Amino acid sequence: MRDTTKKFWDWFKEHNESYLSIDEDSKEQLLNDLQDHLHEYCDHLYFQVGGMPGEKQELIITAEGDSDFFDEVETLVNSAPLIDNWTFIAFIQPEGDLATTNFEDVELKPAEMWFLPLESASMPKSIGIRVCTPNYDIVKESKWFRSAVFKVLDTILGEKSFAVDIDHIDFDKVPERPEEHGLIELAELLAFVKWKKAKQTQ
Repeated sequence: MRDTTKKFWDWFKEHNESYLSIDEDSKEQLLNDLQDHLHEYCDHLYFQVGGMPGEKQELIITAEGDSDFFDEVETLVNSAPLIDNWTFIAFIQPEGDLATTNFEDVELKPAEMWFLPLESASMPKSIGIRVCTPNYDIVKESKWFRSAVFKVLDTILGEKSFAVDIDHIDFDKVPERPEEHGLIELAELLAFVKWKKAKQTQ
């Protein structure tokens, strides 16, 4: 793996300037080239490139939530060389953005979603949640519903935390007066997971 890791970074060092400002004419070819070289290292990894013009660009390496390949993500990023104008990041990171998520025929509004912490007598250290959405009765039959919820959770928690920390998820609609039912706004999920993990180590 060391040889393929070095091969990828040697290629990226040689071509990185092409990715600092991608124009529409060359975008598809450049992104395909990067994906092809990344797949020579591991064909279960993907990437995101982004950043503000004139500032450092980010290359995010992701396993798209597949924990079987998290080691490959970390190995690659940990071996990244220093390259001017670039920051290399392992895994998609949590975002504070609660924008509406559209996934195929499912629309979810994270700002209007809640969660209920679930307890397990047999697994007291596990983290389980019931995700509640106000339009549950409308979207629950869609084959894309679970994927849409997972996309929202991936955004709120970040790729690694969502895959590693959440042991169980089920779904329901938001009841009237959700606070009275013990529900917490979904925007607070990351803080809850951090609190729960810290409590486990005490």
